[in-house]
Amino acid sequence: MILPVIQANLLWYHWLIIGVGIFIFVSLVVGIALIVETARRVYLHTLSKRMAKEGSWGRVCSAPDNPEQMKMWNDGIEYMSQFQDKKEDVQIENDGLKLYGEFYNFGAKKTALFLCGRCECLMYAYYYAKPYIESGLNVLFIDPRAHGLSDGEFSTVGIKESEDALAWMKYLKETKGQEKFVLHCLCVGGSAGLLAVTSKNNTDLVEKIVLDGVFINFLDSYRRHYVDLGHKVFPVFYLIWMWFRIYTKVSVKQSSPINLVPNVHIPVLFIHTRNDKFSVPENAVKVFDACASKEKTFVWFDEGTHSHIRNHAMAKYDSAIKDFLTKK
Repeated sequence: MILPVIQANLLWYHWLIIGVGIFIFVSLVVGIALIVETARRVYLHTLSKRMAKEGSWGRVCSAPDNPEQMKMWNDGIEYMSQFQDKKEDVQIENDGLKLYGEFYNFGAKKTALFLCGRCECLMYAYYYAKPYIESGLNVLFIDPRAHGLSDGEFSTVGIKESEDALAWMKYLKETKGQEKFVLHCLCVGGSAGLLAVTSKNNTDLVEKIVLDGVFINFLDSYRRHYVDLGHKVFPVFYLIWMWFRIYTKVSVKQSSPINLVPNVHIPVLFIHTRNDKFSVPENAVKVFDACASKEKTFVWFDEGTHSHIRNHAMAKYDSAIKDFLTKK
């Protein structure tokens, strides 16, 4: 009689272990699934207009609650309003997407093309046009893919946007007789600009490039934004880039200026504030040091924050660009 009791007790004990094991396994699966889904939602909220605030990637100010940016937005619109007789709405198609822009023709053979950061439409770039127009250049403002009026759903943080930039330059060369381009790049626009400059499809169209607030790589900049918003890096941050790859079919690691500048040999102007907490100054210096160009200049600003430099030191900012444009 003792043996059957022991066997029964052992059977019960085994079932308990199995039950606990199943509970732990299911909990882990559910937990991992929740983390993966959280990463997907964070990705779609920040790098896609699918889950962004409705209209926020359109032709609107991306930060209407920020008085400083709202003033930049309004000042840019006011400045460009005087040149409506020079304006031409333009459109191209690239990678199956219709892309929209505005070309202001002042009769030059050289055009400044503005490449803005994430969430920004072409109207954001109005604010930066003055030194180029006063230097006698035409200007081209473009809605990046997924922004403004342009087709698309996802930002590729400069990767596919660089191909769009090259398509825009080819279009202006063929239809408007433009011979050379200067790229003015803000934040993630720096990756787009550098990828365009180093692309095998760049047939010496880009004469010079300006990098305002360039980061060392997009992962570093995004992580700093993420932490600044109060989030812990592990584990969601690392899974965001899996979704980035799934949705865009490209690797975020391609958006790394530090890996691109060793192949840049045209004149480069680096503009940076010492107060940039996203594209931190020490990393900007590393990008500058790695740049192969023999004609590179770094202009530091003690005022302003990331992408908000000119509004704190307009005369110095514009002078730096004008000097760069006239330098042979």
